[in-house]
Amino acid sequence: MIKTIVTRALQVVFKKPIRLWAISLLSGFLTSVFSFLCGITIPGLGIAVSLLMSVGMTMVFLHGYRGEQVRAVQLFDAFKDWATIKRTLCGMGWATLWTFLWGLIPIVGIVFAIIRAYEYRLVPYILVNEPDVKPTDAIKVSKERTDGYKLSMFLTDLLPVAAGVIVVLVLGLLGLIPKIGGFFIFLLVVALILLALIVPLFNGLVKSAYYEEITNPTMDVAGLEVKTCPFCGAVVDPYVIFCPKCGRKIGGEEVLAEAAEETVKEAAEAAEEAVSDAADAVSDEITGKDK
Repeated sequence: MIKTIVTRALQVVFKKPIRLWAISLLSGFLTSVFSFLCGITIPGLGIAVSLLMSVGMTMVFLHGYRGEQVRAVQLFDAFKDWATIKRTLCGMGWATLWTFLWGLIPIVGIVFAIIRAYEYRLVPYILVNEPDVKPTDAIKVSKERTDGYKLSMFLTDLLPVAAGVIVVLVLGLLGLIPKIGGFFIFLLVVALILLALIVPLFNGLVKSAYYEEITNPTMDVAGLEVKTCPFCGAVVDPYVIFCPKCGRKIGGEEVLAEAAEETVKEAAEAAEEAVSDAADAVSDEITGKDK
């Protein structure tokens, strides 16, 4: 899954860099301005606006990852109406509160806060795209869906960091070469600027990618159709009867029949191919003896 997500995210970044950069900068500018203005009048209002704008930016990245058109107006998806505003603020506030409380645990609090941050990563997408889920239940749903994916998310988040470290080390060492070192220092500066521009977009697309791939999986990495467990949402093989994650039965006799039919078909094709190869070998041997 990591390879698929990274590949698609990079494709989107290089396909729509200017538009994504522009909308991202607009989001940051509007968030700063509104937070400042609201902070002067009503302090809590600035935090609310920041949360709503952050959710809007996640929707921009989600549209981009899906291959859809990205527009600045999508920044205001969380501002559609008063009900959406209350729902978004309640859900995001609830997730933020619990992450903060877990972080207060002495010594290991930071570790638990990081874990909760990954567990609650799907909350903004759930709040906007799944109105049937209660705002306070969004963290539970997100926690269930991210079960088994947190390590994958963490490793994906480390990729830009690893890339940056490698670039700095390689170009930095080459920059120590006499006479031509200045050229590599110039390349290092350019590379760092590009990373600073690309990494935020890449990270936003990756977060959206995990929501899309976990919630709406239609194809596996090889391009074969898969199915999901209706109880825990795990992606499983089409012919699995019992979910390997939760252990519940998700298939029946028709699944066995289909699997058996497919197995027989594959065995027949393999046998036919073996017979054909043997016949060709015998024919070649006889032809060789005749000569």
